[in-house]
Amino acid sequence: MRPTDPQPGPRNPGNPRPSARFNVLLTQDRPHSAGHWTRQLPRLLEPQGVKAYVARSGREAVGMVNDLEIHAALIDLATPQDDPREVPPGSESGVLGEAQGLWVLEVLKRQPTRPPVVVVNSRAIARNQAQRFLNQALSLGAFSVVNRPSDIEDMLAVIRRLIDRQYEGAWPSN
Repeated sequence: MRPTDPQPGPRNPGNPRPSARFNVLLTQDRPHSAGHWTRQLPRLLEPQGVKAYVARSGREAVGMVNDLEIHAALIDLATPQDDPREVPPGSESGVLGEAQGLWVLEVLKRQPTRPPVVVVNSRAIARNQAQRFLNQALSLGAFSVVNRPSDIEDMLAVIRRLIDRQYEGAWPSN
């Protein structure tokens, strides 16, 4: 979590800190340009009461889900399990090869509470490999899989569909 981001109230109901109406977790494999969906979504959704948190690794994402009230997660398939800046050279985790983002789904599937997860495949891969990742993600409980989002409207549409199906078209009540 970025240190400048205010935290929503944790799952502990005794804490009076206010929470956004809807909290979204985004993961990324590396810093991206201003045009990338992980940079655009927070700016577009914030005026509507949506707080977006960006994790740079699978471990950071799992920590956020455990510590914060997260209503939806958009997990990039290429998200590394560990923050690459903190891993010594030569000891990179290769749990699932290039699809380390699936590691997050594996861990979240075992959690007692977890947000609906959208898996985002933002890299060009072969058709048969994409099908394999799709099957793996759905078997691990992913709400949806988005292949190479071409624009921000794709991501907004999947978030709208998630809210419609998971929260009956309304923001979750806090």
